[in-house]
Amino acid sequence: MAEEKKDRFYITTAIPYMNAKLHLGQVYEFILADVMARYHRLLGEDTYFLTGSDEHGQKIFKSAAAKGVTQKEYVDDMVADMKRILKLYCISNDAFIRTTDEAHEQTVRNIYSKMFENGDVYKNAYEGWYCVPCETFLMDGQLVDGKCPQCSREVELVKEDNYFFKLSNYEARLLKYIEDNPDFIIPETRRNEVIGLLKQGLKDFSISRTTVKWGVQIPFDSSQYSYVWVDALINYISALGYGSKNDELFVKYWPADQQHIGKDILKFHAVIWPALLMSIGVTPPKQVIIHGWIMKGGEKLSKSKGITLDPDEMADEYGVDAIRYFFTREISFGNDGSFTAEAMQKRYNAELSNDYGNLVSRTLAMIEKYRDGVIPPKTEGDANLKKLWNETRKSALKSIHGFGYGDCLVTIWNFINAANKYIEDSRPWEAAKSAAPEDVKKLDNILYSLAECIRLSTILVYPFMPSAAMKVFEQLGIKKDMDTEPLIAEYGNWGDFEGNTKTGKREILFPRIENEKAL
Repeated sequence: MAEEKKDRFYITTAIPYMNAKLHLGQVYEFILADVMARYHRLLGEDTYFLTGSDEHGQKIFKSAAAKGVTQKEYVDDMVADMKRILKLYCISNDAFIRTTDEAHEQTVRNIYSKMFENGDVYKNAYEGWYCVPCETFLMDGQLVDGKCPQCSREVELVKEDNYFFKLSNYEARLLKYIEDNPDFIIPETRRNEVIGLLKQGLKDFSISRTTVKWGVQIPFDSSQYSYVWVDALINYISALGYGSKNDELFVKYWPADQQHIGKDILKFHAVIWPALLMSIGVTPPKQVIIHGWIMKGGEKLSKSKGITLDPDEMADEYGVDAIRYFFTREISFGNDGSFTAEAMQKRYNAELSNDYGNLVSRTLAMIEKYRDGVIPPKTEGDANLKKLWNETRKSALKSIHGFGYGDCLVTIWNFINAANKYIEDSRPWEAAKSAAPEDVKKLDNILYSLAECIRLSTILVYPFMPSAAMKVFEQLGIKKDMDTEPLIAEYGNWGDFEGNTKTGKREILFPRIENEKAL
């Protein structure tokens, strides 16, 4: 991520299927995208962050019927709960798209018509296996013991006349696009996986159903409804007003800079999605970013299989900031990672409570004791810390640009720990014993340097732990809107802080965990 200002930055997540409460594996994706969106805002970029809900399909139809409510009533309740969890986890999305929105459904119909007119859609008989929980078509060779390879559920044999998309016509164009844009698929292992799929050859796939009535009706055949995955993928441009009179957002923000997804839906986003866009003459996204899975007991979190970490229970146990920190620090991006209470407690106590929390607490306590709670006016500050900050800022931004979330945090924490060491080395309590002018000046320099270390590190901490960061700014007496102001671009240099502010009420940011949690 270069520091020069860009005109705009458009980032999306996959839209979760509204069949069950969100689990922490899905929240993990929102956190990763949110960290990235917040960094781009801090750099002064015009950022648009989209997420939403996938609400059509057979599984929703059956779930609503089982509860004795209409499909719309069912998804309305699920969406309300999803939005609650997004707010709980401080996800800063600018827009929320629902696939039951009329504007979205009209965009889906328009795109089907356009693909049909372009000759990319034809009618044919379909016979094959279908996994209702995953809303996925499967070939015989993909089944594991006759069941879905993703959720291990029973599959259904489907026989009907459907409309097919000529995916096979796009093999060469897709391969060329990936080769011409080496950063289109991140990480490289997933890029190689997609190239392997393309070289094996692509088959046309069914894009409509007759047996599912809860969905978007195909405009050129009233007996057919959109395949839920095609419907869902279109959200990324329907949310921007593509093809409508109000397409200003589409003109401004597309193509998407980053589309964050899980590895289990790689083919849909890195093969089918760009092919659909090529069919209608729209440029594919710049990057598809694929994260790994969060594991529990060696198994992937899955709503379908009932393997979950409940977001509410986790927030109650550890606090949202700690969870956001843990998963971005603990898991190497692109790889799978496991949650254990032991690992969480270790990082929480050592890095959040001891390192960061203790730096803030000790510094504010000394300012309160030695300077009546007023941070000294700006001084030159410690030269070594100033130099280290310049290196820290550059390295942290480089790591984020390369999706090195954990590396970014390591860099920030090296700076935080250097500030903690500075307290011990500079021994401000000794300077405080003397009223000599040189000692008064020395103490002011120490306290300002520490306040500046906290301020600057907190700017970089903010995308990861927004609530904690805002509390720190309040305790420093700094009145800045961290949600909207480009703090890295305009307030991220050593000495930008004038000091002479009255500190706020001290608060323990991360109380130590004394007993290992059971989650």
